[in-house]
Amino acid sequence: MDRNTITGFLLIFAMVIVYQLYFVPVPEVTETAQTQEIPTPEAEEQIVALPTAMDPGDDSTYVARTALLQSGDLAVTVSTDGGNLITAELQDGFLDYWSQEPIRLWTEGGSDVNWIARGEGSYNQRFDVKEESADKLVLTNRGDGPLRELVYSIDGYVVDVQARFENARGEVGFQWQADGRHNEKGLEWERQRSSIYYREQGRGRDYLYEGRDDDTEIEDPVEWVAFKQNYFSAIVGSDVGFNSGKLRSLPPVDEADTTINMRFGMDVTLPTEDIDGREIANVKFYFGPNNVSSLSTTGWGEIGRVIDFGWWIFGWINRNLIFPTYTLLAGYIGSAGLIVLVMTLLIKSVLFPITWKNYLSSAKMKVLKPDIQEINDKFPDQEDAMQRQQETMKLYRESGVNPLAGCIPQLIQAPLLYAMFRFFPANIELRGKSFLWADDLAAYDSILNLPFEIPFYGAHVSGFTLLMAGSMFFYMNQNMAQQAAPTQPGMPDMRIMMRIMPLFMLFFFNKYASGLSLYYFMANVVTIGQVLAVKKLFIDEEKIREKIKAKQAAPKEEKKKGGFAQRLETMQQEQQKRAEEMKKQRDQTRKARNQKRKK
Repeated sequence: MDRNTITGFLLIFAMVIVYQLYFVPVPEVTETAQTQEIPTPEAEEQIVALPTAMDPGDDSTYVARTALLQSGDLAVTVSTDGGNLITAELQDGFLDYWSQEPIRLWTEGGSDVNWIARGEGSYNQRFDVKEESADKLVLTNRGDGPLRELVYSIDGYVVDVQARFENARGEVGFQWQADGRHNEKGLEWERQRSSIYYREQGRGRDYLYEGRDDDTEIEDPVEWVAFKQNYFSAIVGSDVGFNSGKLRSLPPVDEADTTINMRFGMDVTLPTEDIDGREIANVKFYFGPNNVSSLSTTGWGEIGRVIDFGWWIFGWINRNLIFPTYTLLAGYIGSAGLIVLVMTLLIKSVLFPITWKNYLSSAKMKVLKPDIQEINDKFPDQEDAMQRQQETMKLYRESGVNPLAGCIPQLIQAPLLYAMFRFFPANIELRGKSFLWADDLAAYDSILNLPFEIPFYGAHVSGFTLLMAGSMFFYMNQNMAQQAAPTQPGMPDMRIMMRIMPLFMLFFFNKYASGLSLYYFMANVVTIGQVLAVKKLFIDEEKIREKIKAKQAAPKEEKKKGGFAQRLETMQQEQQKRAEEMKKQRDQTRKARNQKRKK
């Protein structure tokens, strides 16, 4: 494998590591967290502690019932006991992977919504049905609590709720906690991509640490809060904004519990508006898929960024280039696997000039390989490193070869390669789409289920990951002859890197979305084809060798140093000068010590 290609791969993985270390928010360690390692069952019973409610009195004749709100996309069940949201079930073809039943966003009995009037205390509200239809429900309080009426209406994935109070004194408490239901193929992968996302007014979208116990105090008004579960979300928003409060998400206490994806909770305050003598609090729920078109029906700012396409330029590339391209192709191609193939061909075609530049640079370096080896043999010791480097750079300069010419193209294409790394696991359009042996391109594929689990690998063998790693190994072996230069003394052996990288990829991608491994496999195959075509049809190494030899044989006065070469030579001369001065000082110090000992 050539050194430039290895540099490209290492840059990509370095960017992933830097992102995980410095750009993913890490939960703060509080004093309580340091002293209390295992939460008590009472503390974990509720994610956000609810205040003690006041019992309005005995009502033995009351029988709670449920009401159903339906649209073509969503069915929501509401209880008259507290006006609680019991279930939210998608109706438009999204199915749970295991049961093949319609997606439900939380477990049975796993949602609890509470409205609290601060001025008059809290009550267990019991309601009667005043009005009921398929798309509207009106509940009235049968007691004396400050919450007098709840009005629900449904449209698509959105449920509007209007809460009408008396004596709420301008602000009410809003609490909601839910146990997200496990709906995807891989529970571990699903949890790693689930958390609370929210948008603070004036600050933009933010989120809690995905897949871990994390919480935050709200500082500015929050427009919306999303209980995000990988490909689906339960979101609540307010036009006036939620005020002070707390958000928290955490995995279930029992790690063996495979029914719960993540637990979510929010405890905030909400301003009320005075309308016709009544205090009104309005919120809007969204229960649906994490796709751009559906999320945009809410009208909330930055709501599309619940879909985590990546940060900075990577997210921009995915939202503005990759995703529109995928959507366009999906309008004409029915197979998601074929769409991935076409996208691969398009992307590699766009990057072909970079491949050409990279291979041309490698071909030039290959011609210089014997000369570089001769320099390494001439200066084998570590003490000669400076002189060895100067001779090597002199060779490059006299040959008209820029050793960084192949690295710059790799830097140019690195953002696009990492953007694809973020795109496939976040794209719900791949969910449930099969291709060859993969039954879901949004989850891992398996050609063999193991009776045991291999640490850091899993209990299955991903076929597309094997193909991807194998194609990478083949590509690296194919290009070892194009290696930029012999390994210099003190430098790592690139052949070892060649063998470690595919093995690393096997472990790293085995649990990832199979669509991603499919893309990287196809990209490797196309790159191998491009390199073969360039080598056989477009690049004549003999002509390159003749051109370099002619450049080396040209009179010195005809050779002009480029700006980079000149700066590099100047820097090396300064380094050598400093090294000589330091050596001179050491010699003088040693001589003075020896003279002192003799005296």
